[in-house]
Amino acid sequence: MKPILIIQNCKIESAGTILDYFNQKGISYTLFHAYTNSEFPDLENFDAVISLGCPHSVTSYRQHQFLLKLYAYVVQIVRINKPYLGICFGAQILAKVLGASVEPNEVKEIGTYNMTLTEDGKKDYIFNNIKDNFSAFQWHGDKFKIPFGATLLATSADCTNQAFRKNNAVGIQFHFEADINEIPSWCDTYADELSEFGKTKEEIITAYQKKFEKIKTDNFRLLENFLSTKGSSSRSGSRSHR
Repeated sequence: MKPILIIQNCKIESAGTILDYFNQKGISYTLFHAYTNSEFPDLENFDAVISLGCPHSVTSYRQHQFLLKLYAYVVQIVRINKPYLGICFGAQILAKVLGASVEPNEVKEIGTYNMTLTEDGKKDYIFNNIKDNFSAFQWHGDKFKIPFGATLLATSADCTNQAFRKNNAVGIQFHFEADINEIPSWCDTYADELSEFGKTKEEIITAYQKKFEKIKTDNFRLLENFLSTKGSSSRSGSRSHR
């Protein structure tokens, strides 16, 4: 098995509990810091790709050299149908590559929110062993539209499009991977957004602490599903629940 490539697009938004899962399971991975504007590695060296969050808007990706490179890289991933998991910005740039628009959401989502699987989401193996209603951490102001030919998998009350799949590519708007120990840094770095949103650092941290262990467990399950099928949208047998 080749390593999994993890693309980190922002210094403070790390892979979080993804690394906990990979280290626990002995899964080989390469962590690539795209924000340093280095040259992207050869896709042939990896079995799958995970792309993380970024404070920049996808609508302005042309203004940042490393995001231009990321966009071109995701184009390659889609073209060869390499298994791909995009998280927050990673999902938005996937939607953009697939021809869908990314635009400001009606409201920002910052903090811990409830998600609901669609009927298609309930059938998709990426959410195997994850309940139809689950919690996740959010920090975003933009939203993606569902690309032509893609399937909506999850929704929330404040942002309808939370997850989608097209072939071997999956995008999720929410942060299953966010480490509780890093949330204080997010709150400090994005303090202006938090102030505008009308919540305190303490409120954000306390709410997430209550849900963190369950969200971490769900992240482990999603990663297991993603890697066990190499991102395939189908597998023999039905989706099971816990």
